[in-house]
Amino acid sequence: MSFSPLLTFVQDSCEYNPADELIPFVAEGSLIGWVTREFADQLADWPDVFTVRPRGVTLSSDLGDVDKRSLAVAEVIEALAMSGIIKGWRSEQVSVGNSFHADPILHVERAAARHFGFMVYASHCTGHTVADGMPMIWLARRAKTKDVDPGKLDNLVGGRISRGMTPTETMYKEAWEEAGVSRDTAKASRAAGALRVCRKIPEGVHREIIFVHDLYLGPDFRPENQDGEVERFYCLTPDDALARVERMTTGGDFTVEAAIVMLNFLVRRGFYSPERADYVDLLRAMTP
Repeated sequence: MSFSPLLTFVQDSCEYNPADELIPFVAEGSLIGWVTREFADQLADWPDVFTVRPRGVTLSSDLGDVDKRSLAVAEVIEALAMSGIIKGWRSEQVSVGNSFHADPILHVERAAARHFGFMVYASHCTGHTVADGMPMIWLARRAKTKDVDPGKLDNLVGGRISRGMTPTETMYKEAWEEAGVSRDTAKASRAAGALRVCRKIPEGVHREIIFVHDLYLGPDFRPENQDGEVERFYCLTPDDALARVERMTTGGDFTVEAAIVMLNFLVRRGFYSPERADYVDLLRAMTP
């Protein structure tokens, strides 16, 4: 096995084991999240909603359906937001369940997902083109006003999958809002699999499955942000993009998730050599 700095970064980003430090959050007999002991102590203030024990937190079985569970948890989340514990309110719900296509167990405000360690889902698209016969990749710089990772380097398109949305619908929506890519143009994209991220964060753990897409954009295309969430765009060679990913081992300026998506693109497109000793271990770490 290779122990390259890049592999260490990917393993830390994708293979963190929450059971080492956090306690499980269970609902309807399913382990759907992980919480810090400090956050569990805060949830203990709502004994009608949560049962808090040293070995885990359980959502009350008296909440017999998805609507009742969602409403009860929403009231707790709103109170925690009012007290400043949960920040970055989005007024946007995500669905929580055993898998993406399973019936949801509950719906929650997006800003709370990390505190509960819920698995969330996102859709990213790598925009690529050709300039003077050379392959190029479009990247975006997040606005400094973003609540999460302000000013960081990002994929051309990327966004959380909200309640009721599909990966493809999310990609179309974000493509227009973030880069001015029309729906008709975005329809030329190709689904290219899914990646996982599981990493330690101050709130506890960030767990995410990212559906990835590739989109060829003509040489004359120029992205134009529509929603104020992107500061500027770059068009880089694959070597330059890889160099920026590799700088994540010493800090770097990509978001973690965008760096993983970009590395996956570079591997799939043959810009990361299978001769490298860490090649197979990188693939294994990113695979859901």
